[in-house]
Amino acid sequence: MIAQSTRRFSRIRSIAAVGALAAVVAACGSTPAADQSGAPAEGEPFKVGIVALDATQITALNERTAAQKKMKEIGWEATEINSDGDPAKAISAMQNLVQSGVNAIIVQTYTPDQLSAGLAAAKAADIPVFSTAGGLAGGGEAGAVELVAAANVNDKVVEAVKDKPKVELLQLRYTPGAPCRSRAEDLDAKLEGLSNVNVTRQEVKIPGGEQSAQEATSAWLQAHPDDGQTEFVIWPCFSEAAIGAVSAEKQAGRGPYTLYTWDISKPAIQAIQDGYATGVLWIQVDKAGEQIVEMIQDWRDSAGSWQVKDVTAPSVLLTKDNIEQTLQENPGLLD
Repeated sequence: MIAQSTRRFSRIRSIAAVGALAAVVAACGSTPAADQSGAPAEGEPFKVGIVALDATQITALNERTAAQKKMKEIGWEATEINSDGDPAKAISAMQNLVQSGVNAIIVQTYTPDQLSAGLAAAKAADIPVFSTAGGLAGGGEAGAVELVAAANVNDKVVEAVKDKPKVELLQLRYTPGAPCRSRAEDLDAKLEGLSNVNVTRQEVKIPGGEQSAQEATSAWLQAHPDDGQTEFVIWPCFSEAAIGAVSAEKQAGRGPYTLYTWDISKPAIQAIQDGYATGVLWIQVDKAGEQIVEMIQDWRDSAGSWQVKDVTAPSVLLTKDNIEQTLQENPGLLD
């Protein structure tokens, strides 16, 4: 169901280094994990470990901030480790959190097959693992909040290109991330059979998504001069990549071309207003952060009868037609 949130998106703030976490872990000692009912040791607060995707990726950061705010309100403690977009670091983070004695773990973006060793460590310690943006729960996860929303954008892209005589489409992908991978697979399937569309696929990096997207887009523009007969379309799988692509367009004196992406930010809003972003799917990650905490609460209340659970974060497609009204109703989007 599409919904609109009035909660303010949090400002980007610095993430504690892993070295600082080590001191926290040492101070915690060997606190026992929760039992099957989700209760921590007597007299201890409920502790949640968070494996962050990256310190700078705006959507992931806003989601974590909302989750931590809700946890603080209910008296829980949160410990966060940054994985720098690296599944191996995410596994190490999960293992460290297990050793520190957390009662539950939240992991951003990675899929169960990328985290098998971390999930095994959590299972051995009877610690539930919950996922955000990693697709549906599986492989030992207790639950997940879904943030992929591939069709919401991809159907618009297909509609924009299917009747054009010649289309050059740039896909800015991030394969290690489950949402980006699922979005790209969905688009590829929907473009299959459209002989008028030539797709160029480029990987972007996290950290550094905006810069690597700008470099990839610049190279693509140079390789495909505008002949006045070709429809150019840019498909970034997240908003930082979109901002990099827009920068490349402006630098080259090209465009604005059709561009659809996911995840709202202040630069993305500006791109909509300037006509450089055709549509941006605002996945309400502040709500998603609250949803994952609510799911953990439900797990605690289940008294050992928990069934794996999946929920979908609310979203709405923002375009030039509705952006001003949306900003009037949600002024916090500009913070």
